Amino acid sequence: MRKSKRIAWWLAAALMLALTACGAKLTGVSLPQEELKLTVGGTAALEPVYTWDGEAPAEGPAVAYTSADEAVATVDESGVVTGVAAGETTVTAAVGEMSATQTVVVNIATESLTVEEMRLHLADGAAQAVVAVEPAELAGQLTYKTGDEAIATVDEAGNVTPVKEGHTSLLILAPDGARAKAMITVWSGPKELTLTADKTEVTVGGTTTVTAADETGAAVDAATLTWSSSDEGVATVDEAGNVTAVSAGEATITAETAYEVAGSVTLTCKEAARSSGSGSSGSSSSSGSSAPAGGSGSSGGGSVAAPTEDAPEGWGTHGWFYVDVDTTAFDLQNQLRAAAGAAALAWDDSLASIAQSRCEDIAVDFSHNGAQTRGENIAVGYADAASVIVAWQASSGHYQNMISTSYTRGAIAHMYDGDGCHYWVAVFE
Repeated sequence: MRKSKRIAWWLAAALMLALTACGAKLTGVSLPQEELKLTVGGTAALEPVYTWDGEAPAEGPAVAYTSADEAVATVDESGVVTGVAAGETTVTAAVGEMSATQTVVVNIATESLTVEEMRLHLADGAAQAVVAVEPAELAGQLTYKTGDEAIATVDEAGNVTPVKEGHTSLLILAPDGARAKAMITVWSGPKELTLTADKTEVTVGGTTTVTAADETGAAVDAATLTWSSSDEGVATVDEAGNVTAVSAGEATITAETAYEVAGSVTLTCKEAARSSGSGSSGSSSSSGSSAPAGGSGSSGGGSVAAPTEDAPEGWGTHGWFYVDVDTTAFDLQNQLRAAAGAAALAWDDSLASIAQSRCEDIAVDFSHNGAQTRGENIAVGYADAASVIVAWQASSGHYQNMISTSYTRGAIAHMYDGDGCHYWVAVFE
């Protein structure tokens, strides 16, 4: 009986020794509260934290690791967790009677994820985003977001609904963190344009008027279109669609909307008859249409924050960042131009891409080094479109860029990060 008591005493002493070292007693063990996320086949080491009553020993205590569902994830004796199949389980780290748990989420690894750019007419309603993902079984597990819901919204199935004219981004997120992004352009106006000439045969020195109609037959204001002649040596056309015959020959008159929807009509110009007589005149029309590729004078709102990208290389301690076009600032800039008597700048998608890239550049080197356009304004620290436009307006050099009549195209981008930093770039051509 005494022997049994001595054995029990020594076992208790051994357990106490296991939890006590150099006068320090282990009082607690914990694991991070956030989920441990893995892909199938991926691994990660658990990171238990120990609490001691006294100075912590050089080596931690012996820990027993277990997984609640080894069909989802396993854990070895050293605390390395391996994803087995998509799902969720719990792993436990135990030291004696003390233990801690952490949730493990295992996702299928994304092999590829792409999304196509979208051009949405304001009158057409929702359209399905064209997304390609591998493995295909991830298609129902994607998350959809738009950068600015004032321009376009997207539901959980990927149906994008236009709200008002402008530009924003469509972001697709896979469960393992893979992402894809594409531009959304919301436009309005005619989808087709039909031109009709009062006369298709015009005597040199004479005139005719070309009018425009949309796909419903409704008249389109000539002043809202851009007019051109295929051969100004034969015929010229003004901003109201009035054509003047210059010399004998044929010329095609074209009108185009801000969103590159175009129509055309061909006219024949003839020398005046040398003998008396009468001629006949008639009318002719032709139509054409195209999808928009940008636009001018568009309106829209600023960006909505969402953690979407890793910070650019060399960008200090900044975390995620979001960079998007900002048509609110662009509209405010055009209002300043109008007040100064300058024509509105046309929005240019290619310049928008440059502006977004330059946002990343100035986060590392806040200067005009690397500028890619004839004109450029940059700013840091302004949280919204109105404040950055006011700041640029107060600076003579920046203001001259904004109202210069030598520029006809432009774009503005805004980048901000999880630390509250804001960068702005306006480009001009």
